[in-house]
Amino acid sequence: MSESAAVRPRNPRGQGERLRADLLRATERLLEEVGSEDALSLRAVAREAGVAAPSIYRHFADKTELVWATLEVSFERLAQAMTQAAARADADDPVERLRAELRAYCHYAVAHPATYRLLYETRQTPVGPERLSGHPARLIVHSWSDALAACEAAGWRVRGTRSEAPGMLWSSVHGRVMLWQVMPSRKDASRLDRFVDEILHLLLER
Repeated sequence: MSESAAVRPRNPRGQGERLRADLLRATERLLEEVGSEDALSLRAVAREAGVAAPSIYRHFADKTELVWATLEVSFERLAQAMTQAAARADADDPVERLRAELRAYCHYAVAHPATYRLLYETRQTPVGPERLSGHPARLIVHSWSDALAACEAAGWRVRGTRSEAPGMLWSSVHGRVMLWQVMPSRKDASRLDRFVDEILHLLLER
């Protein structure tokens, strides 16, 4: 913890969002160190942010909510990169829009390796299905589900089980990105683009 964090002044009235942002940044730094929600201490988060531990509960009901909110910041950036890429593709070609989203996902992961590792290597405490539906990763899955629905509306058929297709896309591109990052091969991002093309070729048919 830095010396400045230890003497952090109280936020003036109306600056609760500043405190919330400070807590998220502190949580992100600590998650990079401890690697799991279970190992994360709310007392440590408060100390890192320079506040009293009870202050956390003004913004987050529990540790899981705090961790998810921290991850959601990066999931939102990733989802935004996908949305922007799709907007640049042919508006009349839903397959090209989906292709743009998948490629944007891969390129975001490559461009932000530390953030990507935080999203997928932070071990999180299991929750029930009702709460799990609110996990920030839903931004990615819902985006691909909507894109596949647009492909179907344009006359494409999704091979396999339709409900599993977004997860298949997710696990496929995530696995390819992880292999790309760790294997001692030449780092040519165009190989990721070709992989996306192959996935769409296997998944969609007229």
